[in-house]
Parts: sequence; structure tokens; C-alpha cells
Amino acid sequence: MTEPLVSVAIVTFNQKNYLRECIESILSQDYNNTEIVVADDCSTDGTTQMLHEYDAKYPGKFVLRLAAQNKGVTINSNEAHFACSGKYIAWMGGDDLMLPGKIAAQVTLMENDCNIVISYHDLNVFDSESNCTLYRFNERNKPKNGGSKVLIKYGSFNGACSTMVRRSATPTCGFDERLPIASDWLYWVQTTYGGGKISYINHIYGKYRRHEGNVTNSKHGPRLQNMQDHLLSCSIILSEMPEFYNEVRCRMAELLIGMRLYRCGEKYNKYLVAASAFSFKPKAIAGIFLSVLGYKR
Repeated sequence: MTEPLVSVAIVTFNQKNYLRECIESILSQDYNNTEIVVADDCSTDGTTQMLHEYDAKYPGKFVLRLAAQNKGVTINSNEAHFACSGKYIAWMGGDDLMLPGKIAAQVTLMENDCNIVISYHDLNVFDSESNCTLYRFNERNKPKNGGSKVLIKYGSFNGACSTMVRRSATPTCGFDERLPIASDWLYWVQTTYGGGKISYINHIYGKYRRHEGNVTNSKHGPRLQNMQDHLLSCSIILSEMPEFYNEVRCRMAELLIGMRLYRCGEKYNKYLVAASAFSFKPKAIAGIFLSVLGYKR
């Protein structure tokens, strides 16, 4: 039986040294029918030259989308998305790594159940400088299975670089460009909205790199934008999928609780009160009580 084509979509910007490791981890997979789609957002560190060298070394293996100017995470993600031609798309950041058996395991799962439109697995989260493991991704993000309802209520519990999607189920518009940074959660929700499901593989098949350049590293810059993008995603979901009203309210409450320490907690209680207005959250009530006593956490 012919293996279905898998597009490995890499989204990258100024990650040349990490990107080489990423690509080598993909090339060493035991699954042969792959194309490697790399969307580079106008890197200035020599990434382009390195990619041309890979393209020459492996004719027909790479699909390169090299931006002439920097356009940001979401637009660059769409460059990768629309360049993919595989039955499945395995998403990767340019600084992350695959472990042996990843692609084969996810394809096997999804080929055996046509209702699975997203599969994901556990990740080894590691410190780039020391190469030491920090924790397992799903130690902090309890794995779940289900459909849109589960994804809306609990947010992005699937690590992006662990995620494989069935391309035919993905949104026709790709990633929503109203969300400049954190557009992946809405993309997952829309992928499952046709009735498909997300399924977890209880095995570590990838490594997620933590370093100073991570988009989520800044407390007041990109991290705030991530939260705002998720709040906007809630509004978009509510307008498109009103049947999930209660799940959207639950997710908005969790997002507002997560924002309580923004700007050193100057609006700590206001965020918690706002969260409580959307959904009853003991965490929010406890937070307000503790802040009255002088504790903020």
C-alpha cells in the first residue's frame, strides 16, 4: 500500500542554527513519503542560503516559501499552509525537533480512523542552552480527546509541534490573519468543526525547545499579544459557532485569570472580577480573597 504524502510544514524566522537540527530530525524519520515545506519570514541570519543548499542536495524534497519582507507569524504560517499538498500536514517550529517514529505513528492512527482530523503527542520540553529536560508538555497540559467543544473549553492543550492535521478538514482561509501571533488555536477549532475529532498519542515523539527567542517568552510584549489573540479568537468562535456559547465563556474566564499579573498585577482584581462574570471560577474567587490579604500569585 502506498504511504500517503505528509507535508511537514516548518514556520521559521532567524533560526538558522536551530533550523538545521529541525530539518535533520525530519530527514531521519522512518517514513519516506514526505515533502518539507519551509516558510521563512525574511530571515537575516543566512537561513535562505542554507535552505537553498538543502534544496539542491535533496531535489524535489523541499518546497520553499522565502518572504521578501517580514510579515509576521500568522501570514508566514499561511505561506506554509497553502504550499502543502500532502494528505496530512505535520506542523513544526524551526527550533523544534522530531523524534524517531513520529510521522509513522500519527499517519497510522489517522489512516485507521477517518474521523480523526488532528492527532498530537507528548513532547520533551528542554532548555536549549543546557539541553536538559525541563518537563513533559502534557505534565502541565492534561491531554484530551474530543471535538470542537473540548478544544474551545480547554484551549491549546496540544503542543503545536506535536500536531498533525488532515489537510482536507482545515479551514479554507487557513490561519485567520486578524490574529497576528496566536492563530493556531482557532485553526485547530475550525479544523474539528466539521465533526472531526482530536486524538492523543501517549508517547514522546518530539522536543520543544525553550530559549530566549521563544515568542511566548516576553511577559509584556508577545505574551500579551498571545492572550489578546485568544480573546479575539473567542469572539470569532462565538460569532461562527454560537452553539458553543458556554464553552467560550469558560475559555474567556480562564484567559482573564491568566492575565491577572500583567503589568505587575496593577489590575489584578479587575481581571479576576471580569473572569467571574463570564464563568464561576473558584480560582478567581480565591485570587480575589488572597489579594485582599496582600497575596498575589
